[in-house]
Amino acid sequence: MNVFKIFIILFFCSTIVLAQQIRYIDEVFDGVNITEDVVYGNSPDLPFIFLFEWNTYDIDLDMDIYEPQGDTISNRPVIIFIHSGSFFSGNNNNNDVVDLSISAAKRGYVAVNINYRLGLNILSSSSGERAVFRGVQDASAVIRYLREYHFDLSIDPNKIFIWGSSAGAFIGLHLAFSEDDERPESTYGNNFDPDLGCIDCEGNDYNHESKPNGLVSCWGAIKDLNWIDYDNDIPTIMFHGTSDIVVPHDSGFPFTINIALPFVYGSSLIHQRLNDLNIVNQLIIENDASHEYWGSINGNWIDGPNDNFYAIQDSSFNFLYNILNSYQLGDLNQDFSIDVLDVIILVNSILGSGNNIQYDLNSDGIVNILDVIEIINLVLLD
Repeated sequence: MNVFKIFIILFFCSTIVLAQQIRYIDEVFDGVNITEDVVYGNSPDLPFIFLFEWNTYDIDLDMDIYEPQGDTISNRPVIIFIHSGSFFSGNNNNNDVVDLSISAAKRGYVAVNINYRLGLNILSSSSGERAVFRGVQDASAVIRYLREYHFDLSIDPNKIFIWGSSAGAFIGLHLAFSEDDERPESTYGNNFDPDLGCIDCEGNDYNHESKPNGLVSCWGAIKDLNWIDYDNDIPTIMFHGTSDIVVPHDSGFPFTINIALPFVYGSSLIHQRLNDLNIVNQLIIENDASHEYWGSINGNWIDGPNDNFYAIQDSSFNFLYNILNSYQLGDLNQDFSIDVLDVIILVNSILGSGNNIQYDLNSDGIVNILDVIEIINLVLLD
């Protein structure tokens, strides 16, 4: 170890007054470039008001792509935002997913805000299962599209996350943790409804893995807890209110009545299942909070965005950052280089809270001068 070099680096760090902003946690970009209506697939859709499935017609599936303005880094991580709306309404112009997409892009992500097929018919007992499955197929098509064109989009195909709200969280959870051999019986069709095909069989023909690398679920649920197993070790953070009557945080029927949507298991029970399997996850429960407690109804602001919205943002971006930070030890600002800027971030953290556990580089449970020495050694080796 070159003691003189270490001394110089530490001295330099000690002279830094301004706190360093961290890409993927802080909004380090001022502007965002938006490319609208990018087609990621084509699939049969139901005509409104979704009463029958024998008269489907093909539609283009599209998305808006938000990128940080002036960004020069390739291999950027991606967040796919999936809107709410009970599988009956909503689109990628919903207030909450638009605001989230802009915020994610300003933090350095490529944000992908998608439209997916709707189709909930409350007169059909199987309509809900089929609607969720179509949404899962569309999310699969998005991920396969992104992995096909990752070079053109300057994204990392192995760092694709899903962030879903309500119906969008249903889609994210079911894509992450269910498999084709666990398809609900109703998705195979009958005399009136067509077979929907496999999860990766719709939208496009790109042959890539369709599982996300991480998941943010806001007031979501899953049909079967047993679908969550060791094979799909996908880090997940969940948010839910204990007074949510639209999607129960424990278990029950959505909207508290047995109509078109199946009995489901909410965030609290998903959290227990993930813990049992030692899958990285975090649950943030808000006591007495209702559905979409960040201030929206079906994704559009009513009394929001409120403080809960910003708290959920901060927690989610920190959770995703921890996933990203696990890829390269010491690259604290995720600029794909371990250098003096990472040392500055670590020193500032110690001088501040001193207990940001994501900076525990030597895994001793404490963030201190030993971690500074660890990162300096990485700098000298880089």
